[in-house]
Amino acid sequence: MSAFENSFQEMRGHNRIEVSEVICVTDTQTGSVLGQLVNISEEGFMLLGTQPVTEDNIFQLSLEFQTEDSDASPVLIGVESLWCHASSDQTQYWSGFYIIDISDEDLERVKHLTG
Repeated sequence: MSAFENSFQEMRGHNRIEVSEVICVTDTQTGSVLGQLVNISEEGFMLLGTQPVTEDNIFQLSLEFQTEDSDASPVLIGVESLWCHASSDQTQYWSGFYIIDISDEDLERVKHLTG
């Protein structure tokens, strides 16, 4: 973990849990896929995508579960983008988000993901 990631880890109130399943993150206003969820907590998450995410912006996002249960509804959240950094080979981007709006039902689903 880099010094940058360590400093963010120290500021978090909850530890983030790595996600083992494929969860696509989509901007609900544009319909564009921002990337895949890497880790998540009740307060925020990190994703990995092919395009940079503008920092200090508000987004309405959908976390879309790729499961065998075709009735699995997406988790809908309002977030603020905190940071974005290119991967070492400059082909992908790591982005961090703070959750600012989530329904009680979807929060329970996030809590279930984090164990």
